[in-house]
Amino acid sequence: MRSAPVLVVLCLAACMTDRRPVHPYRLEGFPGAPIEGDLFPLRAGTRWVFRDRLADDKALELSLRREGEGFVLEGSRQGGASVALEGGFLSIRYEGEEVDRPLKLEGKVGDSWEAAGARYTVFGYDRIEVLGEKRRALVTAAERGGTRDLYWFVDGMGWVRMRTERQGRVLRDAVLAAHDAGGAN
Repeated sequence: MRSAPVLVVLCLAACMTDRRPVHPYRLEGFPGAPIEGDLFPLRAGTRWVFRDRLADDKALELSLRREGEGFVLEGSRQGGASVALEGGFLSIRYEGEEVDRPLKLEGKVGDSWEAAGARYTVFGYDRIEVLGEKRRALVTAAERGGTRDLYWFVDGMGWVRMRTERQGRVLRDAVLAAHDAGGAN
């Protein structure tokens, strides 16, 4: 019988980690609540540095640079994808083909759309710590087969967290470690 308390402690510890899937019903914002703020400002020189909480040695750095009339997203995994705010969405293209559309700029909680082989949904608002300060972040998700990518966006900053889940397991949980808002366009 001594193993029962040990199992309870282990189960509680496992349940308290942030490695569980995110459930949309735990977020603020009722279906139909408007999307608020400038959730992805496009400014040359904007830079995001993410740290993966599941593997501290993994870092992801992204930055925006102006190219002609648009912006290029550069980083350790992007390879020069273009980024634009078009048709009411944040659109990310690689070699001219849309590969991601993670954010609806004017809409409401509960909105869904399909693009780039995924189904996207606006879940609602979450209160998370960003660079040592509690902030309100809009959470969206992209579902492709058995994989779900979640994105947190904060007013005036853009991405602040990116998480990948597959079959109930968290594969990546990248949180913002540094941010530079860039200069004027």
